[in-house]
Formats: sequence, structure tokens, C-alpha cells
Amino acid sequence: MEKVYNFSNRVAIVTGAAKGIGFATARTFVKLGAKVAIFDLDEKSGKEAVEKLSSYQGEAVFFRTNVVNAEEVKKNVEMVREKLGRVDILVCSAGITHIKTFMETTEADFSRVFEINVKGTFNCNRAVFPVMAEQKYGKIINIGSIAGKTGGGFLGSTVYGSSKGAVIAMTKGVAREFAPFGINVNCICPGPTETGMLDELTVENKERILSGSMIKRLAMPQDIADAVVFFASDFAGHITSEIVSVDGGIMKGN
Repeated sequence: MEKVYNFSNRVAIVTGAAKGIGFATARTFVKLGAKVAIFDLDEKSGKEAVEKLSSYQGEAVFFRTNVVNAEEVKKNVEMVREKLGRVDILVCSAGITHIKTFMETTEADFSRVFEINVKGTFNCNRAVFPVMAEQKYGKIINIGSIAGKTGGGFLGSTVYGSSKGAVIAMTKGVAREFAPFGINVNCICPGPTETGMLDELTVENKERILSGSMIKRLAMPQDIADAVVFFASDFAGHITSEIVSVDGGIMKGN
């Protein structure tokens, strides 16, 4: 059977999908025919996202979800299966940045960054496992960051980079444990991307970042979404435990 980018028989959960990379990912899946469950804490933006996606081939449904709350995540995953029939794809895009220095970072800052970026990914990966294992099919794409490879520096602090480093390590371990059940688990590490997360950066910082990029432009959310769709597709059927940078060559140039 010829492989094509057709997701008309697939159901995807995308966290943090009300805006930014998550929204671009949800939009791409819906354009390709998928049914997409938008998991986001921002109810107003989540419902607006569903409205924006209503004209495309697939379908989008909003579920108000706090990824830090394991029981809420588990309940909403079950609701997705009941409403949409199955769960084929999970994209863990919900996350926050953090640009304070290590010594400026409080214990409360640390807990918040790790709760959302790491615990949120943990909760979502765990919640979809029973459904995907029963199907003997699943694609999980965790969104890391090149900061997780460098300990921060390009975008975010040491603590932000540490949280994304944890996502990278978690991806490798989960991939190993989930593989016998027909589930592929990979991690995409964006470089600096034109989302609200960059609003706190100065022009000078953006120029410094671009000086290390081979392509000489910041990523757009769609650049990340395109990579996600590849890993969620049948073209990536024999790929798991990969950590892939989508950063315009920043990591290769440094």
C-alpha cells in the first residue's frame, strides 16, 4: 500500500494546542483529515482554535486540560476515545519557558517549570499508553528544545534547559518501554521559534541567536509542525527514540 500523508483515519491529541507550535500542529493534522483533540488550559483560546479549524477537512474538539493534573489528563484521554473512537497520536507541546539565571530562580520557579514541562509530559505519555497498547499502534512526539541539549543558553535559562533535558531522557526511556506495544516515541527539539515565548527576548538577543543559525531566520511554528507530522506518519514507522533538532542548523554551527 502506498504511503501518503493522509490522517483521515487517525485521532491525535495535541497539548498546548490553543496557540503557537501546538496550534500549528493541530491545524496541519486537521488539514490532512485527522480528528484532533486540543488539550489546553486556556479555554477561550482553545475554543477560538476549534473555530479557526472548522473549515478544514478533519475535525477539532477542545478539552480544557491541565496537563499537571494526572487524573484530569487520564479522564480527558478516555473522553477522547469515547468521542472520537481511538487515540493514535499524542503530541506533548504544552510547556513554558524561563529566562531567569540559575541564582535568580526561586524554588517556586523551579517547581512550576518542571511541573509543566516534565510532569505534564509524564502524565500525558502515561495516560495514552493503555489505549495505544490495546490498539497495538501509537505515535508519541514530545516537544523538547535545543536548550535541553545545551543546558539553556539560546532560549531559556539553565532550569528551562534542565527541564527539556529531562523530556529528552524521558523520551528515550519511554520509547524503549513502549516499543513492544507498537508505539513509536520520538522527541523534536525546536530552536528559537516565533511564538509568544520569544516576547521577552531583546532585539540584541535575537540577533545573537540568528548569528549562530545557518538558515538565518527564526523557525516558524509550521516548521516544527511539519516535523511532527512526519514522525506521526507511516513514513516514520521504523523510527523511535530519536531526538531531532529543528533549529536552522544552530546546533551544527556551534
